[in-house]
Amino acid sequence: MNQLIRELLGLQGWVLYRVKVAEDRIDVYGGRPRKQARCPVCGTLTRSVYDRAEEWRSKLHTWCNGVPVYLWVRPRRFQCSGCRKVFTEQFPGIRPWARRTEHAEEELLRRLAHRSFQGAAQEAGVSPGVLRRLLLKRVAAQVDLEAALQDLPAVVLGIDEHSYRGQDMMITVTCVWPEKRLLAILPHDRLSTLVQFLQGLSESVRQRIRAVCIDLKEAWRQAVKRELPGVPIVADPFHVIQDANRRVDEARRVEQQVTRQRLPRWPLLKNEDELTERQATQLAEIRKRHANVAHFHWVKEQLRDVYRASSRDEAAKILDRVIFNTQAASDVELVQWGRTLRRWREAILAYHDWRVSNGYTEGVHTKIKLLKRISYGFRNRQVYVRKMLLAFVPLAWLATVPHFLT
Repeated sequence: MNQLIRELLGLQGWVLYRVKVAEDRIDVYGGRPRKQARCPVCGTLTRSVYDRAEEWRSKLHTWCNGVPVYLWVRPRRFQCSGCRKVFTEQFPGIRPWARRTEHAEEELLRRLAHRSFQGAAQEAGVSPGVLRRLLLKRVAAQVDLEAALQDLPAVVLGIDEHSYRGQDMMITVTCVWPEKRLLAILPHDRLSTLVQFLQGLSESVRQRIRAVCIDLKEAWRQAVKRELPGVPIVADPFHVIQDANRRVDEARRVEQQVTRQRLPRWPLLKNEDELTERQATQLAEIRKRHANVAHFHWVKEQLRDVYRASSRDEAAKILDRVIFNTQAASDVELVQWGRTLRRWREAILAYHDWRVSNGYTEGVHTKIKLLKRISYGFRNRQVYVRKMLLAFVPLAWLATVPHFLT
């Protein structure tokens, strides 16, 4: 029976003296089987027991059917046979003066991963402040990339940004191929923060990177080219089409202001092959009466054809035709759009080499929004980054770095 209890509670290697079960708690009394300890000063292994603590000390260890399980220990004091120093034995998984075992702390963090501080605290019977301090102490603000990528010889990174609070943005770094994993949440969206992250990558991680998927930010593209020379850049298809829809809608609004005629929005923004009969009629009328808006819409649909092409060569022909057409346009915005497409030509066509996007990264952002709503927002950046990493990354990949508040 004791062997079964030890396995259920994760106390292998312990001696269990007795177990007391009450309605609101379970008390387990245990100790170490060997009467020996190693001196913390000189390292000598000694078996000379000096004395034993007079009172038992309780440590929160785990929960069983919602009832807390406390581990009671009575540490012995040894006298070193070498330097004669008297010291107290240390129990595995229990830090000196700690009120909880490491097993309990890991269980608290698992409960906190997908809940708010208040919800997890009420369920575990502790205060939200305890969870906050535990998060800062046990969870680092950066992922151990060596451990996270050790089973992946080649990876493609995805870089995007998400809102921390309002217009205050943070950068998200993910692995989008061959496995999907969150790798980092950078505390700002400043270019210097991204550059610092890329410069801090170890040589073994750099050698694994085969491509980087980003949105249409020229500063990011230059930073990646400078810090990761020779690594292809893939323009995220979602952001390319999103940018196209934004430009089409802007042209629609300008045309409305000039002509004083209302132009429906959805026939221009929806995929042409998904239009209803009424929307198709409206689109045909727009093409007939508003040539400039129709030109913007044509470019947007051609970009969709670029990603639907069966090969890179076919996509290159379509994209080159679009770039040539926009350079000869009479609208300045179309000309500037064409110049943007020309600068990003290789990055757009690189999609056909890797077939990757930042779809997983956008999914991470959706879950982050959910966690923010559950927690009613965050005011501390360090707590926010650690809380979000905890929801996506195994605790073993989060190298523990003590925080100054702990």
